[in-house]
Amino acid sequence: MTTIKDAYFKLIEEKGFKVDPVQVSVAESYDKLKAKILTDEPIAATDNRSFMKKLISPFAGGPVTYSDPRGLYIYGRVGRGKTFLMDLFFNNIDVPKIREHYYHFMQDVHQKMRQYQGEEDPLKLVAKEFAKECKVLCVDEFHVIDITDAMILYRLLDALLAEGIFFITTSNREPDELYKNGLQRQQFLPAIEIIKNRLGVIVLDTDQDYRMRHIDSADVWFVGDEQAQESHFRTQFEDIAGESSEPATLDVNGHAFEMIEMHDNCAWFTFNEACKKARSSQDFIYLAGILDTVFFSGLPQLTRFLENEARRFVIMIDEFYDQGVKVIIGADVPMNKLYEPKGEKSLDFEFDRTISRLIEMQSQEYLDQPKRNSGK
Repeated sequence: MTTIKDAYFKLIEEKGFKVDPVQVSVAESYDKLKAKILTDEPIAATDNRSFMKKLISPFAGGPVTYSDPRGLYIYGRVGRGKTFLMDLFFNNIDVPKIREHYYHFMQDVHQKMRQYQGEEDPLKLVAKEFAKECKVLCVDEFHVIDITDAMILYRLLDALLAEGIFFITTSNREPDELYKNGLQRQQFLPAIEIIKNRLGVIVLDTDQDYRMRHIDSADVWFVGDEQAQESHFRTQFEDIAGESSEPATLDVNGHAFEMIEMHDNCAWFTFNEACKKARSSQDFIYLAGILDTVFFSGLPQLTRFLENEARRFVIMIDEFYDQGVKVIIGADVPMNKLYEPKGEKSLDFEFDRTISRLIEMQSQEYLDQPKRNSGK
């Protein structure tokens, strides 16, 4: 049986990369978890009932439990290989499994919760549904920014682990930094405790951002005024899509989404259309599912006056990256000047990840890879 460590060495050799001792250590942790998963059995609760109760109902017993750790929480700076290693683990374990980006996962949870509206404990029923589908649940980019998610995550994680699911996740933040400065954060603290107490918490940090190693001069970030962007994109769109097209209106989750041009799986739309309007993560999930290539123009410098728009931009890039969508961007400023931090509650941390992803999305390796669909 192939170990995660063996799979790591093989892939590193194939790509001509340098072995990273920190990544090897994390691969070894994945191997330990894999062995535990493949031999995992529930622990029967001790039956403390009286002799008479056992006589009356001999087959009744208490609930089963499961030994810890029930997964891994791997965190570190952007570009250190967290997603790479988690996907290596996911692809080399043969059990029922699901791999989702955090946004997809929470969308899935809320959709399942709606089915059980009015039930006494809907999250317990949601966990039972997941347990029917998987033994291993991998969630990439765990970073809580939504108060609705924050309020349910403790009960959700507790219910998933109680069902015997192994929960593996990556994050840019250590557990104690999750949802920092968030509204009603005290109600999220039990979720942090369950992560620290029931999952193996591992820091993956190296001196190198591995997303920098394949950077090429692919022309996917164009800086110029609105007129220059339009002129540049008109030519590029026809080259890539095969022909030009007229403006189109797309129905995205019941809301109109205006495209400057759209042909097959290639679309061109603006920052104002995607980020100034009240778009949700579900809207970007939908777009990423139907598009292979996106032309995105009119991106301004994101200042403190565009905080909501900046947040939507982060979510959009996360989703496009996760599904391998190619993104050609027309911006007012170079990438290194895109985000102007505004202080303690700014999106500095989130933008570090976003910029790293945008850098990788310019690389020839990213541009050459096929479209991928995140999910089961």
